Amino acid sequence: GRIPLSGDSSKTDPSDGDRSKKGIDANEIAVGGDNDSSDDANERNKPKSKSMMDNIIIEQMKGSKLTISTKTSNNGKNADKSKSRTVLNFATHDFLGMSCPDIDGAKKNADSHSTDVVKQASIEALSKYGCGSCGPRGFYGTIDAHLDLEEAMAEFTNTDGAILYSDGASCTTSTIAAFAKRGDLLVVDEGIYEALGTGVSLSRANVKYFKHNDMDDLRRVLQRVQATDESLGRKQNDQRRFIVVEALYKNYGTICPLDELIKLKEQFCYRLILDESFSFGCMGSTGRGALEHFGLKPMQHAEIITISLENSIGSIGGITIGNEEIVDHQRLSGAGYCFSASLPPFLATAAQASLNRMETHPEIVQDLKDNIQYFYDGLYDTMGEDSGRGNGMIPNKLMITSVEGTSPIVFLQLTKDNDNLLTREEQVDIFDRIAMECLDNGVFIVSTGSYVTHHLHKIPPPALRLTIMAKQSKAELDTAIKVMNNAVVKVLG
Repeated sequence: GRIPLSGDSSKTDPSDGDRSKKGIDANEIAVGGDNDSSDDANERNKPKSKSMMDNIIIEQMKGSKLTISTKTSNNGKNADKSKSRTVLNFATHDFLGMSCPDIDGAKKNADSHSTDVVKQASIEALSKYGCGSCGPRGFYGTIDAHLDLEEAMAEFTNTDGAILYSDGASCTTSTIAAFAKRGDLLVVDEGIYEALGTGVSLSRANVKYFKHNDMDDLRRVLQRVQATDESLGRKQNDQRRFIVVEALYKNYGTICPLDELIKLKEQFCYRLILDESFSFGCMGSTGRGALEHFGLKPMQHAEIITISLENSIGSIGGITIGNEEIVDHQRLSGAGYCFSASLPPFLATAAQASLNRMETHPEIVQDLKDNIQYFYDGLYDTMGEDSGRGNGMIPNKLMITSVEGTSPIVFLQLTKDNDNLLTREEQVDIFDRIAMECLDNGVFIVSTGSYVTHHLHKIPPPALRLTIMAKQSKAELDTAIKVMNNAVVKVLG
């Protein structure tokens, strides 16, 4: 009995009105709304601060290592840079290492390309198609490589179809805006990352936020919308309604409790837009994502699923999967699909090679999971006897806030006692210094506070972020923990 996914629902309930004219939303009137905190709004409006890490140039990725240099002066096109050096990679989101040829494999064979199936597939595609694709998908830009990848992804995820976008950000933004229009309702986790947030804004739908990963607060929001329906005499199917979440949150390292969320979604008759960009390849027994992790099924439990090809797949682009209606509607309504040049064919071929590798070598997914568990265990081994699990690491200054043993995106924040004594700027400075100290000792990690502020509804606290890869050895994981711990001791004392 829900309203169709396509079409204009803005006229189904005149009480919703036009926000641009009235400056108000009927759902916000009755439900009360969840507005930005003043601190988040002020932080978002600040100009982007300069970080010490902004001058770092990544020149090459091989296996678990990065070759980097640092800009020493900025004279426009003739900027000087320091001598290149190699560091351990704990900074990128290529969890399975698909875009990083194996260093050991390269040494065994003079032609390093032959040891890396993804790079070899890209070379062959470049020889066959050239680089560009000449236009948008609907205007001479569709190549058989695009169709092959869409078919392979639909088969791998057990869905009716898939639609390929030319980059991961436009996939999520265009997908949301293709289905949610003015007059529709989006109930959104306040912790969503930048691309999802942009899609929510572009949709011009009515938006209600709930506290990050808080299913009790989600229930509260849904119940108050239901109360609004009763007061306005509005039926549930008078308005398209979606819940929008990430499976694995980019800026928090937390995992959406999909098992609980699905129950609420079905109870209150909502559709689910689920972003699996960071969970695909690292969650579930075969890497199919959070739905597989929770024993749920695409199309049945999540109607619209977006997946970036720029993380575990190690390529460029994004794909939305679902039933035929979900896919076909976007071929005329997805702005990024209709108006952007299509993905270069060699990148589609590279993505398909990565997908084949995941399917034929499931052990790489297990290697990643083993490394994730090993790293979290190693972090806790650095704790003092009195610190207690989860309260902080030596010297009892940092705490782990990501999901232990599952999330490949590891976040470390200051313990609450220290957090309460320091301003945000002071916390950012501390994390910048720790990250630079780690870099000076050969480990590249990220301090997030300087740049994770814009295009977000809720600004996350400053933190250190480390990403775990399948290609990292146990010795490299130990090195990272040791170097980071020494850096924390040096900076915080």
